[in-house]
Amino acid sequence: MIHLDIKKVGYQTLLYYCIKKDMKLILLYIFLIGLISCSTNSQDKKVVGKKPTEESQIETKTVGQTNNYREIVISENSLDTFSIPFPEKNMLMPLKSYYEPYWVEANIGQQDGPDFTYIDILKDDDNPIAYLNFAPDNKFKLEEIRIVSSSAIDQYGVRVGDTYQEVREKRNNDFKNSTNYHQHTYLYPDSSNIFYELTGDFTMTEEMLENLNELGLTEEQPQNCKVDYIIWRKRK
Repeated sequence: MIHLDIKKVGYQTLLYYCIKKDMKLILLYIFLIGLISCSTNSQDKKVVGKKPTEESQIETKTVGQTNNYREIVISENSLDTFSIPFPEKNMLMPLKSYYEPYWVEANIGQQDGPDFTYIDILKDDDNPIAYLNFAPDNKFKLEEIRIVSSSAIDQYGVRVGDTYQEVREKRNNDFKNSTNYHQHTYLYPDSSNIFYELTGDFTMTEEMLENLNELGLTEEQPQNCKVDYIIWRKRK
């Protein structure tokens, strides 16, 4: 440490020395502040430069996950590219592969008679599109396809939800109708593998209920009905 004799150097010299010493400290402080500021700006740039990349990655991932659900089309002798009835073999994997990203699953169904195997095609648990039902005594023998959603269409342009009048206009067939003992009403032409289960309000008399096996609706009765299911069964 330097000791100054004030009497010898004088007050002016002492003042000059103090100012010079303080200036060095001030310059040092300014230099350090400048370094800190540059470092902060550099970090801010890095963060700002990183955000677009992250957002871009998120957008790319979202676009990549968009599912493309093909429209399912059922015809007299085909389900999209598959001839129906299928060959009597396990068709689960070919159907899974073709209909991806739909869910395609095999399950066991129950009815009044024996249990049976069926394959369902779904968008998710709340959006089934079709059920492919197989014979109880042969789990590879296709017996029926039931379309339950307007996301699918038949070769005539009919969808679930179409009115009775729309079906008549689109197909221009001579239709017959029948009602079974479960009170399910069907609309069908004699020569087609594709027919329709109807839902709607029409008046059922006591006499009609007593003779359901022979029940046929008049032309006026199904006017307020709509297609509940599109059904395929091979005519023998």
